[in-house]
Amino acid sequence: MTIEQLLTTHFPDDPVSDAALATALLRRTAREPNTPALVRIYSPAPTLSFGRLDAVRPQFPVAAEAARQHGFTPVVRGAGGRAAAYHEQTLVVELFSRDTEGMLGARPRFQRITPRLVAVLRKLGVDARIGPVPGEYCPGEWTVNGAGRVKLAGTAQRIVAGAWLFGFELVVSDSAPVRAVLTDVNTALDLEFDPGTAASLTDLNPAVTLEQVRSAILTEIGAVHERTADRDLLEEAATLRDTHVS
Repeated sequence: MTIEQLLTTHFPDDPVSDAALATALLRRTAREPNTPALVRIYSPAPTLSFGRLDAVRPQFPVAAEAARQHGFTPVVRGAGGRAAAYHEQTLVVELFSRDTEGMLGARPRFQRITPRLVAVLRKLGVDARIGPVPGEYCPGEWTVNGAGRVKLAGTAQRIVAGAWLFGFELVVSDSAPVRAVLTDVNTALDLEFDPGTAASLTDLNPAVTLEQVRSAILTEIGAVHERTADRDLLEEAATLRDTHVS
């Protein structure tokens, strides 16, 4: 897959609008045949991203309030999975591309993209591997773990007719707030979680910096042309905010 564009637009103080923009981008990619593949990479405000399964649990309002008490904005994301937390020392990476395979292409994409992420982290001196860790938050087969002991990132996909979004979040440093908020949120949701499994890259290699990781990911993706979101895209995202509000 060749990524042609880097979309630099994001909302430093509004995690809900960040989630809505991702949905708008996916929809545009699906409906417009000439939309190029693009990447969006940014550091968010403190966000507690709930999956749709979380949002329908009766305990959800209590869990959302627990996130707010820790200073994390609760957001309902479009992708599946369970609660995940990230903040200003995190890199959120979203890849968008047109697609004709639908769900049939999902596993091959995990098999293609996740090892590339692992390779990037290993070049940065982090012992990254693929596979779930017992007791991890938002458990999944394609977890990127550290030394087989802690979770570094969860990979996820959203697939619609004609397009897909492949995303992951890397907490680069300051993992303590992530552990704290996930402990209270998962307790509220009555979900298993071992706080010791939530880690940042600097927990494994203290020398890693946010900018180093960002640069390494963009180098792996390849040359891209920077652009910002146009007015129509921003207006569409604004109409989708309510679907992501907890």
